[in-house]
Amino acid sequence: MATADTRNFDAYLDRHAGTIGEVIHDLWIAKDRTLWSRQPYFYTRLGSIADQLGQVMFAHDILGEGLRFFPDNLRITQLYSLSAIKCGFLFEARDLLSRLVKEGHDDEETLGILGRLYKEMWLLEGGEQTDHPSLRTSRNLYLKAFLKSHGYYSGINAATMSAVVGDWDNAEKLARRVMKICQEQIEKGGGRGPWLHATIGEAGTLLGEEETSLRAYRRARDEAHGNLSEIASMRRQLKLLRRVSPLAEELLAELKVPPVAAFVGHMLDHPGRRRPRLPSACAPAVKEAIAEALSESGSLIGYSSAACGSDLLFLECMQNSRGETNVILPFAQEDFFATSVAYAGEEWIDRARSAMEHSTSVEEAGRGSYRGDDLLFTHANRIILGKAILRSRLLETQPLLLSVWDGRSRGEPGGTSETVAAWRRLGLAHRNVDPRTLGRIRSEIASPRMSAAESSAGEVEPALTVGGSLRPPPLPAGRAARFPSGIRRAVVTFLFADLVGYSRLAEDQVPYFVKGFLALLVDRTRKLPVRPLFKNVWGDALCFAYSDPKQAAECALALRDLVRQTEWSSWSLPPDLAIRIGLHAGPVFRGREPVLNQVNFFGSQVNLAARIEPITRPGNVYASEQFVALLVAGGARSIDCRYVGIIRLPKEFGSYPIYLVKRANEVE
Repeated sequence: MATADTRNFDAYLDRHAGTIGEVIHDLWIAKDRTLWSRQPYFYTRLGSIADQLGQVMFAHDILGEGLRFFPDNLRITQLYSLSAIKCGFLFEARDLLSRLVKEGHDDEETLGILGRLYKEMWLLEGGEQTDHPSLRTSRNLYLKAFLKSHGYYSGINAATMSAVVGDWDNAEKLARRVMKICQEQIEKGGGRGPWLHATIGEAGTLLGEEETSLRAYRRARDEAHGNLSEIASMRRQLKLLRRVSPLAEELLAELKVPPVAAFVGHMLDHPGRRRPRLPSACAPAVKEAIAEALSESGSLIGYSSAACGSDLLFLECMQNSRGETNVILPFAQEDFFATSVAYAGEEWIDRARSAMEHSTSVEEAGRGSYRGDDLLFTHANRIILGKAILRSRLLETQPLLLSVWDGRSRGEPGGTSETVAAWRRLGLAHRNVDPRTLGRIRSEIASPRMSAAESSAGEVEPALTVGGSLRPPPLPAGRAARFPSGIRRAVVTFLFADLVGYSRLAEDQVPYFVKGFLALLVDRTRKLPVRPLFKNVWGDALCFAYSDPKQAAECALALRDLVRQTEWSSWSLPPDLAIRIGLHAGPVFRGREPVLNQVNFFGSQVNLAARIEPITRPGNVYASEQFVALLVAGGARSIDCRYVGIIRLPKEFGSYPIYLVKRANEVE
């Protein structure tokens, strides 16, 4: 029964429907936990909206908290399980749903979600065997749900899975029955929303009725009203149908999801720049070109920094079209404004503040100040690329890099050309706005006539560049100073691990731990192709440092497998020993420390990496989103990362998105 609180909640959401993507985050941050802990509706409504907007990870966080308050609530358990499946956390969803079935909840919704779970297991394990037990279980669960409910959702899934297993007689019978159910509901006025039409489209595809399918999917797309999560679900099902129907490929084109945009580009020219590249007078024309590129791509989700010039023009274009923007800054916000915005004047400072206020998220890729370390810009740009790739995978689409770049490959760290080159190595779509080709501003950015000395210097500029533009004037004394001799920044990946159960070892078992576990660990890591930059051990706590996220992930999974597969009782150790492993990457300080006179790493990113390990489930590898973004931006394909949720780290380190790291095609 609705209460005054829930009615007010719904009314507030309705009033702000035009900016719902921002509003749900504001509500989540400002929620009265005492009130919410008494009413599950807040969690189910907000979680459902987040999921419908394609914010699957955010929905998982909302519903996860709701489940902690209401562990016996059927709807929250169903929705949370569905979000866990979408994030790839299959075993947890299986346990929750199996518990519901044992308790007598064999309704269409529960059985249907469980059917989807086994379908995902089959797909993860290769998706080729038509006699795979997970595939058969999925078909049987959908069929059971349909026979009990005669619902079109379970019916169409039973039909499609029957076709996949080769049972075409039942597939066609089910498809015809489901099509009739949907058409009757539409005739009765129950055709609102996309799913009745999408179901008719799927049934028509199974029956080979091309015109029926095409008409139905077009109607479903229109009824989705831009809901990317719903369209992505339709695409996933059509990709499954490609195995059994030649029509599916053509129909996929009708349900195209716009690409998720990553953005990099030149900052405004600093006053006095000798060779103009992006003068402030050119900003309106560049903004118009960015808007045109976004309109043609249809992108509604974007990731970028917020420097004056191209970045802010991109953010403004996205926000003008009510797109979702996510800002990644290379270092502390105050210092970022000082280095990358303030020199352009108050107008651009105000524009930067406004763009960030209207963004869904703003995060700092590194803590501390700039201090002349251009690698901080490189690091932030890699995270921009990685986050766009991660988001595109969730939405069954492709990422797109949009850049404002003059086409010159200078190779400077953190520059636009460096980022474009990294993206091109991935072989992904790229669209560039070249200021030199914009007719109305071509004369303003044409290179002036150079002297013979300047000409012989080639592309050497009168000053160093950063982030695609001239470096701003020196920072105030004390902030721009270099670090002590021998200390420099580096972007490093850290692996922290500890053995669960070590504290329970008997005194006489410790020598077996040293000669058994640690000796096996050393042997396993020596067999890996790359040695760590650094390694240390404190009792059962291990720390390795790597320059490449993929190398660290491979080491982590090797250690995980070592502990999972070893019969520890043969080493006089408890048989249930397990390991927890945390991974994080970020800019840290590297130098030779005076106590042990050896190279070591220091800084808040090291501490953050150490805090991920204690919250890891025993037997698993967890990682920060920053690590995962760098991993996918580097093109790693053998490692799969699935979202776990936003987890609060110990010792007041805050809350961070955390991922489960595993091998591709491995079910967890």
